[in-house]
Amino acid sequence: MKIAFTSDEKKGIDSVMSYHFGHCPYFIIVEIDGQKINKVESIENPLAESHNPGELPEFMKNLGVDIIATGGMGPKAQEFFSSFGIKPIIGVYGKVKDVLEELVGEEVYFDYGDNVSEMYEPESFNPNITDVEEEIRRLKMDVMELRREIAELKELIKKK
Repeated sequence: MKIAFTSDEKKGIDSVMSYHFGHCPYFIIVEIDGQKINKVESIENPLAESHNPGELPEFMKNLGVDIIATGGMGPKAQEFFSSFGIKPIIGVYGKVKDVLEELVGEEVYFDYGDNVSEMYEPESFNPNITDVEEEIRRLKMDVMELRREIAELKELIKKK
């Protein structure tokens, strides 16, 4: 089974979930068999900036995705996913690994060699952008950091 997770980061199952599927920067695709993780891919969302209705569900269908998990998704998008046989799961947050374990109902483990997740690298400073664009970039980074902190708090609560 293949599950796609919307993500703000490119850190495999350690990535923090994104709250909106259509504009998320990355998708983390996890192929599982029971609780066993066979493969993890971190891919850029090729349609993050602009897309027409139905394009992302079709993109996921072409990747062989069975389930998409995200923080939020509109009813029309949910219909598109369902029409392609992909089950949308909305309202999830935290780290991909934690959400995966919630979906599977047990702790997951890897069953493939030395998979090293691709690490997230923050955007570098660009002297050609305006002050407003720079402030927007900083705010986006702050939001991503807050999501990471929420994910860490969720992990702490889970351990207690």
